[in-house]
Amino acid sequence: MSGMLGLSAVMGKRPKQQVTARPRKCPIEKPEEIPDDLLIDVFSRLSIEDVARCRCLSRFWSSILRRRYFTELFHKMSSTRPRILFTFLYYGKRLFYSMPQDLDPSNHYSPLPYFSISYSPISAHYQMHFPKVLGASAKVCPPILGLICCKSSKTMIFNPSTRESKFISTTKRVGVKSTSFGYDPIDKLFKVLSMSDDFVCRVSTLGTEVVTWRTVECSVPHHPLHSEICMDGVLYYLARRVGDETPKPYMVAAFEVRLERFKFLPMDLRCKHIGCSAVIDYKGKLAVVWLNVDRDNQRHIESFELRVLNDVDEVKWSQIIYELPNYWNNLPADIDVSIVGMTSAGEIVLATSHIRHPFYIFYYSTVTLAIVQLRIDFGIEGSEANHCSTMSTFVNHVENVELACGLGLSSIAM
Repeated sequence: MSGMLGLSAVMGKRPKQQVTARPRKCPIEKPEEIPDDLLIDVFSRLSIEDVARCRCLSRFWSSILRRRYFTELFHKMSSTRPRILFTFLYYGKRLFYSMPQDLDPSNHYSPLPYFSISYSPISAHYQMHFPKVLGASAKVCPPILGLICCKSSKTMIFNPSTRESKFISTTKRVGVKSTSFGYDPIDKLFKVLSMSDDFVCRVSTLGTEVVTWRTVECSVPHHPLHSEICMDGVLYYLARRVGDETPKPYMVAAFEVRLERFKFLPMDLRCKHIGCSAVIDYKGKLAVVWLNVDRDNQRHIESFELRVLNDVDEVKWSQIIYELPNYWNNLPADIDVSIVGMTSAGEIVLATSHIRHPFYIFYYSTVTLAIVQLRIDFGIEGSEANHCSTMSTFVNHVENVELACGLGLSSIAM
């Protein structure tokens, strides 16, 4: 026998070993299934990138992540961690960046009273870009539930979170003057409001199989201006009357998204304030805010002035003024800022408009009356920055995980 084993070893053959078979009736343990509601709760706490990966791991997980309940829960969780969204054109391509909106308490700011400066630039998170042929206009509407509408003759809707987009057909529109974006929270519908050169207003609902445009009655011909916001199902934007000799031509147009009807809110807004004004959400109320500057030095900003809408039916506005600290005027002379919005913590946020120069954002707290200055880095330096358009900056941006099938969007692979 030993000779046989030796021969097998020499020939490279392994000797046969006796294998004991497992009894057929031995039970196989199966892992316990995780309840759907627990899975949804865990998924809602993930980042948008991790949610996308989980969709690819399992058909069952993918079906859970497409449910309406999960979409709404993720939005609710995302609302507790809002972001500041940055978008601009770079060589004709639309780029999206973002950063956490809440200030990092661990960051080290300069110890100046009422004015804090971050010593090191903050790198904005690059989200994605859309091809050059998609969205040639530099202007966009403020995001609503994570969706962004491009202001151009060929209206386009973007979802940077899922990398999807949709062109809105313009066959029934001529000479588009302006485009606005609204949301109806009751029927949960997104709508695009358009005005043509002859001041005819039309509206289209996003997500329908066939794109149709409905004419909306507008009793006051007007020019939409640069600032808008959608609050509680009402789209507000600054506007100027057309062909009216009234000494107060400026107003706020209010478009009820669900009922598709206009209301106009007159207010005392001077021409010199229009360029530096914005409509914002001030503690749950609509407000118009602008910068008051020194008469002798237009770069010397003295205060924020607000008109808060207290009564919509009777159109009653109240006035609030916030004086800026003297440190504000220590900024470099070539920095021009604009108001981009207000956070839920009561901070008015301002930003510069281009990355050719160092890009800054500022938080002015209406509670502590202090200012924080942050420098933002987008990784585009030197002469490359000359190929960038004007920056659009938005506060209170939330991520939207709803896919194309729910919104009527088209996927774009990046």
